[in-house]
Amino acid sequence: MSTIGTKLCQHRLAAKLTQQAIAEQLGVKTNTYGSWEADHTSPSGIYFPILAEIFGVTIDQLFPENNENLLNKTNITGKKMDENESLKLVLQSKEEVIAAKEAIIAGQSAQIEKLQEELENYKAAQGL
Repeated sequence: MSTIGTKLCQHRLAAKLTQQAIAEQLGVKTNTYGSWEADHTSPSGIYFPILAEIFGVTIDQLFPENNENLLNKTNITGKKMDENESLKLVLQSKEEVIAAKEAIIAGQSAQIEKLQEELENYKAAQGL
């Protein structure tokens, strides 16, 4: 029987993603996600639908052997999230990722503008 960490690692490698990329999509620290793969800790049930979405599988496909144990260990003990709740969590995560990427792009755009200005100043100083 594969461990939770093994399953996460297998799916991550199959998706050709880094631990950091997945952690960013989940809104957790990279070392938190890494501890899940190393089986030091297990992800909370709120992350199941997001992980399944990231890997393009169902929760049952993600953790086939561990599904019942995982549900009992998490804060959704014995209950399955309804589809709307799962989709809401996935959407919220994607919106957070988009907002973070937009912030990065804005910062990079500001840097580009500054560099372009410096280049123009340099060209003017050199008489180019």
